Amino acid sequence: MPIAFVIEVHTPYVRHPGRHPIGEERLHTVIAQLLIPLLDLLGELQRHHLPITITLACSPIALEQWLDPIVNKHFGQWLEDRITHHQAELNRFEAEGNSHGAYLARFYLDWDRQLLRTFTTRYRRNLAGRLQELTLAEIVVPLCLPASHAILPFLSHESMVRAQLEHGLLYISRHLRRPEGLWLPNCAWRPGIEHIALELDLRYVLVEPTSVISGSLPGWVVPRRLAAIGIDDTLARHVNSVELGYPGDPLYRNPDDPTGYTANGTHMPQPYDPYDALRRAQEHANHFVEQLLHRLQQLPAEAVVVVPIDGRLWGSRWFEAPTWFQAVLTRCATDTRLRLTHPGTTLTDLRVSDLVTLRPDLAIADKHGRRQNTVSQRYWQALADAEQRFADLVATYPSAEGLRERVLTQAARELFLAEQSDWIDAPHELGWQRHLDRFEQLLILARQESLSATDLFTLEQIETYDAIFPVLNYRLFGRG
Repeated sequence: MPIAFVIEVHTPYVRHPGRHPIGEERLHTVIAQLLIPLLDLLGELQRHHLPITITLACSPIALEQWLDPIVNKHFGQWLEDRITHHQAELNRFEAEGNSHGAYLARFYLDWDRQLLRTFTTRYRRNLAGRLQELTLAEIVVPLCLPASHAILPFLSHESMVRAQLEHGLLYISRHLRRPEGLWLPNCAWRPGIEHIALELDLRYVLVEPTSVISGSLPGWVVPRRLAAIGIDDTLARHVNSVELGYPGDPLYRNPDDPTGYTANGTHMPQPYDPYDALRRAQEHANHFVEQLLHRLQQLPAEAVVVVPIDGRLWGSRWFEAPTWFQAVLTRCATDTRLRLTHPGTTLTDLRVSDLVTLRPDLAIADKHGRRQNTVSQRYWQALADAEQRFADLVATYPSAEGLRERVLTQAARELFLAEQSDWIDAPHELGWQRHLDRFEQLLILARQESLSATDLFTLEQIETYDAIFPVLNYRLFGRG
């Protein structure tokens, strides 16, 4: 029976142009604990000629950062610093006679050294290039996402939704290959998306079962042209919930301990043991496959079970996740009762009469506290105002050239960055304010007939700091 794993990967824009990056730790951790291990395990299964297929919902904003030579340079430096740190820790523990501390320091030292060798030698500092090779080999099937991982029901204008999706499709197609499916952050549906998806030749969208008003999943949103395919929340809960699922197991590494030397424990922190934790990951993989087989017995033979995996959890809360996933994929690829596939195969068996109507995800506003505090209210109001003013400005200058086009293009970048889903969960961090402040500066410059030397310096500085999406059409932000 067919099973489709969809891994969602997103990192906010934290790239820093200076020699001493500030705030790139999250990006480096995702590369180290998610991207490289994922490439490694898929490559290993490929070498054994196993029938492997996974679906990747990777945000273009993450993909663009992985391609950035500055980010790759900083990642290499970050690993070298970690190696130096672990070597010092190993020397200290050995001098103290702390055998378990020395064991862990040696484990992390070897792990980081292997990461650095893999990054520099096997992948030649081009991780996105290796990811593209896997998509061309049809081992990885990419999905389309909004360019900056924006949650689309929160955007004020359909032109902003269009700009997010068109640029998202552009960058996924450019760096991986053209997708035929759509992944919406938080699976949040917005009426009107179907019209844009049809224009972009997207054939299906993944949604939560709770999004259905009438009909059942899978079903056609637009007959024979755009389908809605449901995800399996029950199975996903084993993987994506720290409280109820595998990541909270007492043997796994404690994500709240920056040293990496303690396990989750139950009461008092316990020493972390990688051997025990990785063995537990194998046990959890076997348990998951048994749950998967049980689920498939309840469904028609042609049904495709779509299991979403929040890959962001790998880089923050579940160090052992790649070991778990490799064991799951290996079992799925070698068990004759299972077949790894991608969600799009569902369309083959979908009848014309299978129709579905989706509801707008308005409840997501309450879930994310959109109106529950002053900072959130200030963010939403500021973003809505910025989107309206930019749409008006694009209408004023629909065919700008030269410096004005350059200024408007950078303003569009700042708007994209202000629309990132990350600010919804943490508006108090005020990163969105930084992008909107730069957006305001650029709007002033865009209205001027000429730029002074000081104005040009300001523009160049902003372009240096927020250098993402090199091909961007600001005119899309004004289309209704």
